[in-house]
Amino acid sequence: MSVYIAYRDLVTYQFQMSLCGGTPTNPDFRLATVQSGVYLLTCGGKDYAVTKERGEQFKNEVLSKTTGSHAGHFPMVPEHNGKTTAAVIEIYEDNETKWYDFDDELMLKMLTDLKDELGEPLDRRGLINHCYPNPSLPEDFELQTIYHQIYCGPDNTPQAVIRVMFPDTETSRLWSFGDEYFVVIRKGLDQNKYKVPASLIPDIKDKVRELCKNPAEAYVEPGKWESYIQFGKTKERIFTDPGKTMELLNYIASNSEFDSTSQIDTNKYYPFNAPPANAFGMMGFMNNMMAQQQAAANTYANAAAAQATEKAAQPAPGTWKCPMCGASNTGKFCIECGSVGPDF
Repeated sequence: MSVYIAYRDLVTYQFQMSLCGGTPTNPDFRLATVQSGVYLLTCGGKDYAVTKERGEQFKNEVLSKTTGSHAGHFPMVPEHNGKTTAAVIEIYEDNETKWYDFDDELMLKMLTDLKDELGEPLDRRGLINHCYPNPSLPEDFELQTIYHQIYCGPDNTPQAVIRVMFPDTETSRLWSFGDEYFVVIRKGLDQNKYKVPASLIPDIKDKVRELCKNPAEAYVEPGKWESYIQFGKTKERIFTDPGKTMELLNYIASNSEFDSTSQIDTNKYYPFNAPPANAFGMMGFMNNMMAQQQAAANTYANAAAAQATEKAAQPAPGTWKCPMCGASNTGKFCIECGSVGPDF
């Protein structure tokens, strides 16, 4: 279920959602679910944690006072029922979205009363940890993945400056493909791949249970190691201690069958903490402009060359090209970046 309950200034909201350029800001005074059962109250750019029990109680109180319902989403209009403010209630449940009629002044009062009982707003660490709580690991669970990697938050550096698609997260991981498991251990620019014997899986799951008894927080600073396990059909995630997680991955590799060693294509990555090749924004902008001019001049030649090489560039039968990093793969997941194949 997805819940969105808000007091809205219709004119301001419509202006923000119709900006040409720039990132729109949602100005609603709202209570919303960020994922199933996780409620967050937002007012004036500040976020407040709401427990699942209090969020459900508030939702039920609001629904008990509605005066009508409609299929779909609340309309994007500058005026509703002769007013420029409105109560917006949208509930998504059973593959259906409905919006409800409600008095806007009563909504403002109810949201204000809720905010007054919540205390101080969340800082960034508190916000991340509230929005991504660790679920409980069932006794009988289906292990999907184990990840250990560098967390890279967005830094808004233009590609014209860094000249690469994304930083190297130095990922080591275990993943499942059908009934088989594989593990990749990253060491420098080498990554060693191993096939995990089926007989080892019960032992791995026992160690995962121990690992998840003391989970880590979801918040990680950019450039620091993060680790987590995923389980079940929906791939629920539990954050784990990076050091202990890497120990587990090394243990799995040491008891598995060596498969292959592949070299990382360093043209696709840059070390996370290293300065970009061109550290000057204006120079990057000028280089980008020059590149565009040159690209325009070469359009005809490039088109002819593309036709000549298109067939050669097609992947071999049974392989797929990763849309994220361009690597050729035969399994369900990209061996370079871990993305799922387009046919899975």
